[in-house]
Amino acid sequence: MSQTVKLRVPFAIDDEQRLYDPETAEKGKHYFCPACKEKVILKRGEIKTAHFAHKTSESCNQETITHQTAKQLIQQVVDEWKSGKRDAPMLQRKCVSTIRDKYTFCSTQVHQPLPEKVERAVLEYSLDGFRVDVALMDANKPVAAIEIRYTHAVDEKKASQLSVPFIELNGTQVIKDSTVWEPIKDGFRPAICDACKQAKEQFQIKVREIAKQTRIQLPKTYYQCGLHECYKCEREILVFDWPKDGEWSQSEPEGKPRPRTIQYRYSQTIDHEYWVNTCPYCKAIQGDWYLSFEPDGAFFGNTDS
Repeated sequence: MSQTVKLRVPFAIDDEQRLYDPETAEKGKHYFCPACKEKVILKRGEIKTAHFAHKTSESCNQETITHQTAKQLIQQVVDEWKSGKRDAPMLQRKCVSTIRDKYTFCSTQVHQPLPEKVERAVLEYSLDGFRVDVALMDANKPVAAIEIRYTHAVDEKKASQLSVPFIELNGTQVIKDSTVWEPIKDGFRPAICDACKQAKEQFQIKVREIAKQTRIQLPKTYYQCGLHECYKCEREILVFDWPKDGEWSQSEPEGKPRPRTIQYRYSQTIDHEYWVNTCPYCKAIQGDWYLSFEPDGAFFGNTDS
């Protein structure tokens, strides 16, 4: 690449490593590239968008500039938030619930401020044999990580071995607005919108009502609960799903307590016994295939637990 080509530097640093916007930077003051620390020139006129610039070099390119600038902006906005100079950075995420529509994820935008427990942001933090772009710290311990993407996503090995949840942000978008973080990859606790929260509350109320009516002790773990209309007596009942060793499971469910309507029964349809849901009123078998693979089944496409 020709040395005459200028790199556009959206934010520059001063001698104290503080980031500056070209719109408000002081003319005559010395500023430097946040990536290579080379001196930059302030370009602010009436025609082109204000920016800093310096010549290309072997040690610097647009990717490294974007990457370093985005990291420092994240650290700066967290510092300003914790010092009371601005509101908390806002996470803009998508609801991942299927509680209102078991066929598709909700995908409603959910806006969440960064949790108060985050005390500061540390750049280039060593964690689990990797180096994360930004570590969010609580009591000197990392509780989450932020990775900046320009062209390359976080590799699978790093993503699978990090011991804290992480999100990946588009570096260019961070530079445009460092106060709103919209993850490209989201490894934080799933976001649920208010409408889905309300729907889930109503679902849980209904589950408790039917459990009381049918004298079923609701398990806290292992089993997933669903609502279902018995094909035979047409009464609304509870059905359960659990980890199985294939279709028509022969292995006894391990979760305790086991709902009394999960029984080892003989089915004429498949001509052998297996662990299956039954109706608490008429005792009829509620087939696995219908519950899990038919569109009206309680567990068809449902990822909520």
